[in-house]
Amino acid sequence: MKKIGLLIVLFISLNSCSNDDSDNKADAVVTDYYGKWVQYNEPKSDHPSSNQYSYVFNKDNTFSKTRIYESINVTLTGTFEIIIQDNLTRFVLTYKEKKENSFISNCGGGLIESFTLDKSSKLIDDARACDAAFVFKKAN
Repeated sequence: MKKIGLLIVLFISLNSCSNDDSDNKADAVVTDYYGKWVQYNEPKSDHPSSNQYSYVFNKDNTFSKTRIYESINVTLTGTFEIIIQDNLTRFVLTYKEKKENSFISNCGGGLIESFTLDKSSKLIDDARACDAAFVFKKAN
């Protein structure tokens, strides 16, 4: 009888330690990409430049990037594509501008910018390889 009791306790403890977090909404990755994304910084950062950028992604695959800093508002627009491959979600943005712009975040210049959606639902700037460490979260 003790063996049966131990088996039941063992079975219950194994099931309670299951790694199925599918019901945990806090860890769910964003799948509704459309809408406004705002620059995210650690809560300690209160410098005005730490939240100057935002993006709006529209359902017609157009976007706008806005920078508001020291009462100057700059907006660039273009189109975007979402590429899902090997469990990674990437946003590839192509600007309509005719020439390079320092406002476009990339390592090599040009009119293309890209981001990777991480597991905490933040867009990480792919130009982080060249010190452009911008991170964005979806606005509520």
